[in-house]
Amino acid sequence: MRLIGLLLVAAGLLAACIAFAGRWVVALDTFASFMPLFGVAVLLGLLLARTRAALALSVLALIPVGVAVLPEWTRPIPAARAAQVRIVTHNVWHDNPDPAETAQTILDAHPDVVLLQEANGTFRPMLAALRQSLPYATDCPADCELAILSRWPIGERDYFLKDHAGHSFGPPLLWARIQPPGAPAFTVATLHYVHPGPEQAKRRAELALALAGVPHDDWIVAGDMNLTPWAAAMREQDAALAPLTRFTRSLASWRRPVPVLAIDHLYAGPDWGLADARRLPATGSDHYPLLVRIGRR
Repeated sequence: MRLIGLLLVAAGLLAACIAFAGRWVVALDTFASFMPLFGVAVLLGLLLARTRAALALSVLALIPVGVAVLPEWTRPIPAARAAQVRIVTHNVWHDNPDPAETAQTILDAHPDVVLLQEANGTFRPMLAALRQSLPYATDCPADCELAILSRWPIGERDYFLKDHAGHSFGPPLLWARIQPPGAPAFTVATLHYVHPGPEQAKRRAELALALAGVPHDDWIVAGDMNLTPWAAAMREQDAALAPLTRFTRSLASWRRPVPVLAIDHLYAGPDWGLADARRLPATGSDHYPLLVRIGRR
């Protein structure tokens, strides 16, 4: 058992160091998504080995893990005075085998606004069912996989941002201006990044540049971003999208093979504060839906 423990600690140390190098080597940044698991492996190995060598290696291994993980738990998130808006964001999965159950889970959360990704597959017929409770919705081109539904009226809406001449700019995203009764309007947007790589980096840069060109104090941007909080790319995006703040903190949202990857996120502008964010029950999707309750600051 001691040998197995030492091997676990050594493997955890090697993996954590490789993942930590993703701060400088983009190709290694994906490994940072598993930093918490590397930490668990190290602690398990230490428990099995119980030797001074294992203790020394564990300390070395937990340094890069701690440097990657702890900032996520200590970063400030503005608080709301009261919860005023309930938002569900969910990648409903193109090949969802039980879209009706997914739709019911969304409705059971009593959302005011729903932001969906991969809604152009088996889930598409459920959009009409959702509109029984969320009667306002966006239009989207036939090849668009995104959807926004709202309990409250929707004003302006579009696929892509447009400049004064009507030309599209920025990455593909669906946005809508929501008008709650007796309260100021606000803008929501949803998007779906590809997996980490050059194309995703391009999309992230385009999003930051696009949002910098529009008034975004009351914006809410959410979706499947295929980024975890431990990745250097996520830290870069957090900084690039400021003053928007990421309100989701390490909610494991991808279910396969085990729910350890937090890749679905919600950002909100400085007008907003967070009441709470939680994961909803599993649906037929390979992602968990997230419910984020926010309010004006």
